[in-house]
Amino acid sequence: MEPVYIVSVVRDFEMYDRCVRNNPFCQAFRQVPLDNRAENLPVPVRYNQFLDTLQEDGWIIFCHEDWRLDEDLMPSLRDLDKGCLWGPIGIWLKECRHSDFMEVRGCVTDSFKDGSDPRRYRGFAMEGRVDSFDCQCLVVHSSLIRQHDLRFDENLTFDLYVEDFCVAAHVKAGIESRILPMRCQHYSRGTISQRFQDSLSYLQKKYAFAAKRYATIVGRHATFGGRMDKPVYYLHRTLGALLRYWFKK
Repeated sequence: MEPVYIVSVVRDFEMYDRCVRNNPFCQAFRQVPLDNRAENLPVPVRYNQFLDTLQEDGWIIFCHEDWRLDEDLMPSLRDLDKGCLWGPIGIWLKECRHSDFMEVRGCVTDSFKDGSDPRRYRGFAMEGRVDSFDCQCLVVHSSLIRQHDLRFDENLTFDLYVEDFCVAAHVKAGIESRILPMRCQHYSRGTISQRFQDSLSYLQKKYAFAAKRYATIVGRHATFGGRMDKPVYYLHRTLGALLRYWFKK
C-alpha cells in the first residue's frame, strides 16, 4: 500500500508524543511533526510548506497535536475514494425556502487538555456528505491536491483553515467532503475567540457570492456564502430524519 502521512503542527511535544508519536495506531504512518515552537507560524503556512516538499503520493492525515486516533485506520484507507475529502466530524447545511438547517455528522470524543471530562460528541448521522470538517482532522489524498492545485489559505492563522479548504475545494472543483467514521479523541475543548470571529468574517467576505451557504460546526451562526439573510437552525433528531427522507441527503 502507498504511504500514509500523519502531519501535525507541533508546539507541545509532550502532547504530540502522547497522542501521535507513541500512539500504537499511528506506527504504520509516516509521522511528520512540523516544529512550530520557535516561529509559531500560522498552521496553513506550515501545511503548505509540507505540501511543497511532498514527492511521493499517498494519503495525508492533517491533525492537531492533541488529536488521538483510537483504532486502526489502514483498512478503511485501502478502498477509500481518492476523489473526496474525509474527516471524523463535520456539518451539513440544508438550504430550504424560508430557513436553513444545520446537521452535525460524524462522531468524536472531546475533553480538556489533561483528558478530564471526556464527552462523546455524536452527530445525527455517522456518515454522509458535509460542508466542512472541524480543523482537528482532515484526510485527503495527495493526488487530489495536485490535480486541482488545492492549498490552505494563508490569510487564516489558527482557525477555520480546514473549513475553508473544504469549501474552496467544492467551489473550485465540485469536490465533496464526506465523513470517515473512526474512533478518536480531541484533547481541546475550547471557546469561540475573537480570532475565530475575525476568521469567520474573512470567510464571509471571501465567499459572499458563493451559490451555496456553508457552515462550520463551531457556533450557531458560523455560516458564510449563499442566502445569509435566512434564519438558520440546528436540527433535532426527528426533524433531521424527516428532512433526510424528504431530500434524500
